[in-house]
Amino acid sequence: MSAKLWGGRFRKDSMDSLVMKFTSSLDVDKILLKYDCLSTKVHVEMLEKTGYVTPKERKEITRALDLLIKDHDKILAGVKGYEDIHSFVQDFVESKAPQAAKKMHTGRSRNEQVVNDVRLYCMEEITAIRRLIAELEMSLVELAEENIKVIIPGYTHLNHAQPILFSHLVMSYVEMLERDSSRLLDARKRVDMSVMGSGAIAGSALRLDREFTARKSGFSGISANSIDSVSDRDFIVEIVSAISMLGVHLSRISEDFILYSTGEFGFIDIGEEYCTGSSLMPQKKNADVLELARGRSSFFIGALASLLTLLKGLPHAYNRDLQEDKRHLFESVSAVKDELLVLSRLVGTITVEEAGIAAQMDDEFLLSTDVAEYLVEKGMPFREAHAVVGAMVRYCIDNGKGFTGLDVRELKGFSEVIGGDISRILSHEYSVKNKKTPGGTNPRHVGKEIKRWKRKLEI
Repeated sequence: MSAKLWGGRFRKDSMDSLVMKFTSSLDVDKILLKYDCLSTKVHVEMLEKTGYVTPKERKEITRALDLLIKDHDKILAGVKGYEDIHSFVQDFVESKAPQAAKKMHTGRSRNEQVVNDVRLYCMEEITAIRRLIAELEMSLVELAEENIKVIIPGYTHLNHAQPILFSHLVMSYVEMLERDSSRLLDARKRVDMSVMGSGAIAGSALRLDREFTARKSGFSGISANSIDSVSDRDFIVEIVSAISMLGVHLSRISEDFILYSTGEFGFIDIGEEYCTGSSLMPQKKNADVLELARGRSSFFIGALASLLTLLKGLPHAYNRDLQEDKRHLFESVSAVKDELLVLSRLVGTITVEEAGIAAQMDDEFLLSTDVAEYLVEKGMPFREAHAVVGAMVRYCIDNGKGFTGLDVRELKGFSEVIGGDISRILSHEYSVKNKKTPGGTNPRHVGKEIKRWKRKLEI
């Protein structure tokens, strides 16, 4: 292992082993190796352009960095004793190009270097997460299209509410996920900024070309304030916040599928390859994948809370506390990618159990709002219509009947405006087809939404 990047001021060459273990972030930030190498290649290219590195030195450094990128798994295996990935990269390049590598850190601080690496990582991972969100959306759209005619009870407060298309429910998940994708895309705008040239806090007196470095690294622009550049972690908080919201949405989707797959509901069946059994009860088929997705939402929320707590009391600018930010980011990104991938595949195994749904659809009180709106169309004020239908429901419950079991005399007893034409509205099929407002559960509206999403997702 080489001397520390900061070792010149210290009398002792070695650090207490306990301090090294306590302060090292290598196990966490080794994920940044590729980005550190790519960023360093650009930095050295800029140093050549500005006259601080010769073409020969730049080639030697670049050759070593390319080797490290290519064989990083083998090279990193068993590596320890470094403060961070930046120190390891510096040491590796020095082992291949001893003299040239001494110039590699010219005009650069680890304070800015780590932020730039993380920004490169975030830009790539946001794209990857959004791609996985789109894959889950595709699976959901296909599930909705396959079951466009299936009507289920809609629930509010976990009680029967109104008839809805199963597809309408499934497409509501797509809307949730698309908001998550758009939040990540919006966060990417604030990630897309090079901080190189900010130095440790004050910038640099060297002739560094910040715009060149930004452009060659794939950033749209450069940061405006060197103090903010090295201390800003807003972009990490924003990404983890978006992932937390995504995790909450995945949890809610999972909860619905868990409920609908139970014997009490019996609306759907999940492929056996995405379920587990019981070590004691031979009959059990448990939706453990969905339960874990529901449970892991707590991890994302915890990561967000930890980041906000980490930042709230820090003085400007860089402080070593900021070393602890990356763990929450990296683990959140990794976990949500795994979750999106497994859920998109699980959704592809779901089959709708129409027999189970039919058992729940004999509840005529699901049509209560339709009856109230029927009365409104007859000219009755809605509050009065609401009270009339409530009285009808109470009467039916007391007499063991449904709406279709009431004869003309009984119906007229509730309101003279009720006619024989009421029978035409007393079906679940009519209920969903009669919805007129855009965004509702009308099969025409839902079908249009499915087609729109298929075009958008290019299914």
